[in-house]
Amino acid sequence: MQPNNQQLPPVHDPSYLDTIAVKPHAKTMNPFILWGLIGGGLLLAVLAILAIASAGGPSNKEKLTTFAARMSSLQAISEDAQEDIQSSELRTLNSNLTLVLANANRDLAPLLSDQKISLKEKKNEQVKAVAADTTELTDRLEDARLNAVFDRTYAREIKYYLTSLRSEMRELYGASKSTSLKEVLASTDKNIKPLRGDFSSFNAG
Repeated sequence: MQPNNQQLPPVHDPSYLDTIAVKPHAKTMNPFILWGLIGGGLLLAVLAILAIASAGGPSNKEKLTTFAARMSSLQAISEDAQEDIQSSELRTLNSNLTLVLANANRDLAPLLSDQKISLKEKKNEQVKAVAADTTELTDRLEDARLNAVFDRTYAREIKYYLTSLRSEMRELYGASKSTSLKEVLASTDKNIKPLRGDFSSFNAG
């Protein structure tokens, strides 16, 4: 009997072992788990961004301090400006502004006290910043007085100031949970809005 000429592959041939080895099935992740991980990662990223944003901005107390300091400073500016105003129309308008600011600052006082906010703390960062801005404004008004353009300059500066105050009031109103503060802000804005328009339309001639 003749030997079979068919040769078996060597036992140690790696290609042969690969052909007879049972190939493992690749495990796939449950799609619900996968989407859950993706969603959780996105949620954590959003929360981190919000935390950074909120930590970097001023607190509601700091915003209220700035607003109150600006209201107080504007009242002082309007009182001092009265004797420098030449136009009787602008003088009447400024007198009305001073009255509105005095009433608003009176209504704000107990709310500031409740939050332990003192505008007399010169080291307070918000009070210091407002004081610096006020000095710049009074310097511009003094230059205008010396150059005989006080009325025109004053009306323009007050228009910008009131525009900024109204923006701050809207922001405070939206962020505050205090009914008393919201009432003061709403009342003050109602009184300031027409004054802002009058200062804007004033023509010094």
